[in-house]
Amino acid sequence: MFTGIVETTGKIVSITPKSSGSEFQIETLWTDPDLKIGDSIAINGACMTVSSFEREGHSFSFFASFKSLELTNLSKLALGTTINLERAMSASQRFGGHVVQGHVDGMGEIVSRRAMESNQVEEFWVSCPDTLQKYLVKKGSITVDGVSLTIVEADKGSFQLILIPETLKKTNASLWNPGVAVNLEVDILAKYIENFLEQRFSKS
Repeated sequence: MFTGIVETTGKIVSITPKSSGSEFQIETLWTDPDLKIGDSIAINGACMTVSSFEREGHSFSFFASFKSLELTNLSKLALGTTINLERAMSASQRFGGHVVQGHVDGMGEIVSRRAMESNQVEEFWVSCPDTLQKYLVKKGSITVDGVSLTIVEADKGSFQLILIPETLKKTNASLWNPGVAVNLEVDILAKYIENFLEQRFSKS
């Protein structure tokens, strides 16, 4: 499980196509590297498994199956692309974001970006698949490329975000320009409630 609080960013340094997917090698810099083979790690919000690591965990690899490539923006990654990284949460850490599973629900696209308040804050509108629209709630949570964010407004087919300088500095959100594809994970609590209500009323 993750919280959507991005720890650091990394760069794609190699992509090796395989028969059933692709293997990616990432260069990054952890404050306290403790990666191990088999660890879960969120890559742009998609939960992947560390398959190898080098240099005290600052370089690692993961394998993305053809299905993961199909359902996420991992298929759009190129050499040098900046990605958001978050290790699976530990039981002792502060819960700063919201419950994030690392199971991407769909891809959205940056529709617009506008600087506000003398470029200190930026407004984004992001499109989303119609199937996810029902989960978007004003002041609710959503994960965009692994970043836990608050929905400011939700309109038909899109939602508004307001990002502060700290988020833009510490994540790849600084590269979210119109046309960029982003991974979306809606709040799992909304899906649990939906399932509960469907089960309850389908039996009545």
